[in-house]
Amino acid sequence: MYETGVLRLLLRGNSMLYVALLRSTFDPLTGELPREIVEERFSRSLTRLAETGDYTPKEGQTSAEAAHTILQQLTKEGEGDYAWLANSLDVASHRYLYRLTARAHRAIEALDRLEDTTKALSGAQANSIIMEIEHARMQLTADPRERIRLLERDIEERQKQIDELKHSDTLDKLTSQQVGDIIGVIHNTLRGVPIDLRELALEERDNGDNLRRSMQSGSISVEQALGTYHDEYHRSFHESDSGRRFEDAFQVIVTDEGRREIDEAVRDIAQNPYLEGEPGILLAQVRAELKRIYEGIEDVRRQIRISDEAVSRLVRQQTDTHYRTMLDKLHRLFVRASDDAKTHPGSDERPYRTDTGTAQFQALPSRPAKSMARAATAGLDDAPSTNVNAPDLKAMVEMCGPRLTHMIGLIRRDPVKTADGRFVDFAASFNRLPREERRESELIGFLSALRTQDGPATVAWHCVSIDGGERVWRTRPILTTEAALDEIIEEG
Repeated sequence: MYETGVLRLLLRGNSMLYVALLRSTFDPLTGELPREIVEERFSRSLTRLAETGDYTPKEGQTSAEAAHTILQQLTKEGEGDYAWLANSLDVASHRYLYRLTARAHRAIEALDRLEDTTKALSGAQANSIIMEIEHARMQLTADPRERIRLLERDIEERQKQIDELKHSDTLDKLTSQQVGDIIGVIHNTLRGVPIDLRELALEERDNGDNLRRSMQSGSISVEQALGTYHDEYHRSFHESDSGRRFEDAFQVIVTDEGRREIDEAVRDIAQNPYLEGEPGILLAQVRAELKRIYEGIEDVRRQIRISDEAVSRLVRQQTDTHYRTMLDKLHRLFVRASDDAKTHPGSDERPYRTDTGTAQFQALPSRPAKSMARAATAGLDDAPSTNVNAPDLKAMVEMCGPRLTHMIGLIRRDPVKTADGRFVDFAASFNRLPREERRESELIGFLSALRTQDGPATVAWHCVSIDGGERVWRTRPILTTEAALDEIIEEG
């Protein structure tokens, strides 16, 4: 069952063309792009579609003109019609940013569901449901003796399976249909998770947009804006089912170990000799679902980071406002007290007594109490050393939190050492990490503590900024030993 708005979007003329253009332009689909980039990507996609014969432009119309017309159609809302794209003015860049509406996301997801034909409940899927119910029964039974009996029965069944495997190759008895049913259980388990993640990313994006619009318009106070955002965040991530599922998936899949275990298991399944035809297609769909889950988790994390930056700016704005207000009040109070003291010196009736007339000040000495020591001019041998003191990594880990510990763990796996092989070069090791592990927003506190002016004793850190570009930080060099890294990882 689909809502009326989704069906109307899909029944509009050229809806399949619109979906193809949106998929090729927005990567990920929850992203935001300026109008110029959207039209440019539309134009390139239309040119490729025209070359393959899948799109026929109007006579005398260029690809750029067609892209501009299609963008207007996608943002148009009329009687009974819904928009595919929504735009908002970004005050910082003075440009309109376009993004897919929630209804457009659901329409694209509806197409994916229609293309998926694996919805029948097979015997393997029914057995999987029974196994899940039995597993829940063992966990939720209140009587300890009954739980022991159920666990012992489960152990006996597994021991029987082990004995059968020892005496015969049970895998040869599996048919292609049985293998497909087993993989279908995995596929049906994963289906729906990317949708929840996408909805969660959209909710977080909308909450962050509302927060930024409140900041720009000044319609409500800072306390009200922050309170509204935190209420929506708590409702999305702690009270909703999709938020709780995200927290569960985040704890398992977001770690390197969790993803490695899942990928290794999928690779082992792919070596099954019966994965031909439909079972192979199902396994490819499982891999695609896992990829969408990984991307969905990263998309939610990216939206949270963007919202965190907006919250940080709002908090800084609030702090700066309080500081300027208090500074202005203190300045006016000081001016008033000074003028009052000058106008009525020594008056007992004035509220601001300075007692400058009755104060006794000791006379300044006419010569120093001790003879001045003359320092010799420094020669070449007395020049300061160029050695840079190593920062306290343990203290930085305590200040910067688990993100720095995670980075240290990655560097420890593949360190870049100095020429003599004694020390680990932190900056060089960091620059070899993947782009997703070099985000500037997650390490800005650590880098700010090390930052220094350009000079011979500096190193470059190639970070990835929030817009995806590269930004170079120059800091003091960090050289440490592998033993020190191991100690930090163990304590973390």
